[in-house]
Amino acid sequence: MSAHRAVLDAALSRAEHHGRPGLPIGGFVLGRRDGSPRRGIHRLDGTPVIEPDGHVHRIHPSPDGRLIAVEWAPSADENAVLGIVDASSGTMHPHPGIRLRYDTVLWAPDSRSLDVVASRDDALVTLDVETGAVQSTPLAPGTRVRLFPGGTSGLLARSLAGGATLSDRATETTLGRWPALRRASPLADAVLVHHDGGLDAVGLDGSALWRWSDPLVQIIDATVHGDRVVVLAVARGRSVLIDLHDGVEVGRTEAASSDADALTATEIGVDDGVLRLSVEGPLTPPRIVERTPQGRTSLPAVTALPGTTTRYDLPADDGETLSVHVTVPVGAEGPLPLLLTCYGGFGIPHLPVYEPTVSAWIAHGGAYATAQLRGGGERGGAWRDAGHGARKTRTVADLADIARGLIRSGVTRPDLLVLVGASLGGVVAAACALRHPDLCAGVATTAAPLDLLALDEHPLGSRWRAEFGDDGTAEARERLRALSPLARAEALQIGATVPAYLGIVLGQDTRVLARDTHRMTAALRRAGGSARTWTAADAGHGANEQTVLHELGLAVLEFAADVTTGDAR
Repeated sequence: MSAHRAVLDAALSRAEHHGRPGLPIGGFVLGRRDGSPRRGIHRLDGTPVIEPDGHVHRIHPSPDGRLIAVEWAPSADENAVLGIVDASSGTMHPHPGIRLRYDTVLWAPDSRSLDVVASRDDALVTLDVETGAVQSTPLAPGTRVRLFPGGTSGLLARSLAGGATLSDRATETTLGRWPALRRASPLADAVLVHHDGGLDAVGLDGSALWRWSDPLVQIIDATVHGDRVVVLAVARGRSVLIDLHDGVEVGRTEAASSDADALTATEIGVDDGVLRLSVEGPLTPPRIVERTPQGRTSLPAVTALPGTTTRYDLPADDGETLSVHVTVPVGAEGPLPLLLTCYGGFGIPHLPVYEPTVSAWIAHGGAYATAQLRGGGERGGAWRDAGHGARKTRTVADLADIARGLIRSGVTRPDLLVLVGASLGGVVAAACALRHPDLCAGVATTAAPLDLLALDEHPLGSRWRAEFGDDGTAEARERLRALSPLARAEALQIGATVPAYLGIVLGQDTRVLARDTHRMTAALRRAGGSARTWTAADAGHGANEQTVLHELGLAVLEFAADVTTGDAR
């Protein structure tokens, strides 16, 4: 145990005294209350329905409100099963034979049965909730099938190589085909389709009603509120709300803005006619706020915060502008010990949101930063494409440019800088640290597939090949070899300069194998570096209990404190 652990442990515990509320769905809320280790289901007035052992990933209330279909995992795993919760008694009946992984449930209008794609078994399942009878229809091999609400009996999407076709289940009418269909939802007597190019409104007869897109915007979600479609999106690295009427943009505002903290809206939804947002910031715990039909949002009252968040726009080596949000203690002047976090992939925005580790690190006197890199979803499709596939090295270069910019700005120094990334972000952080060891003192990765030459060996690795540009050609393999953190680590000469390394593996991870992290640690040690692996035995890539998240966050903070004081080098 280091000299910093007890102080950081106490600071992290203080920062965790908050809940994480969810948006209402059919009169119920899936969220974590203050003091609870995991999420549970509650009514709008806060009355608990059930907080089962394990983890509830999703809820789907029945039309009559008596039952709630849940996606339930007994451990911190994304692989789940269907459960039926009786809302009055607060009891759950699991169906272990109906195996799910983020699959949408469609209830019959009379609430007596439901349909769901059991994606782990490639089957379309109908469950009679009164008798427990199950009817299972196998799906065609190689076809991804999804269900969405809409029409009288729901919508069905079939995805094959090259695109997805959406049809009305009641009439079998084809509504359209899109290269990448993300979700569909009811829009009056039509259907709203969110795809990789924007939003389409289509009639139930397949007619095209309107189309909206903005190449500089990444759509997060869209919902129908009165006569408008309200889009939650990210533009120029900030969350925005865009109001559409018949496909025409009639308003655009920042989803959440505050002088006290860099607030971000992470979710949007309408329940019982009320539009609500989930809003949070680096130092502001998540809150649910309402938006009026006139477009006004009542933001949470912010008390005195222990720090301030500033956005820096820094130059990349190719002239592009890169953004990073930096949170520092009130009145602090640099250079400060800095945790620089990143993601930079799959078109997913990396935004400043609430993490207890931010407040704990600020209390320790450090700074915390959220870097926005090409490959992510902060500035639309071109931004994502610039760091995708064969251009993935651009993402790593962006992180290095942001680190240099923060050093030049006096925010930190190389000996005070620690790069941090999880999953794909861990790949980017480790690749940057090994390419530019002079820029940072340490790097921490969590559940990262660090061997880019063997992605297929991970449970879901085949789905990541396009992101890294692995098309199987000799040229691609050489490019991957140069980018791969593990390949670079295993090629190091003894005595090479390398940053200190902490590799975190998740004991219940069904996405990423622990093997890459263990090999990374061994390779850096052979070169003479300081490297260790830490295992979060009860953690997975999905939902995790608060106690597990506490230990994981504490491991990163303790490592960063040791590195930036020289204790780990």
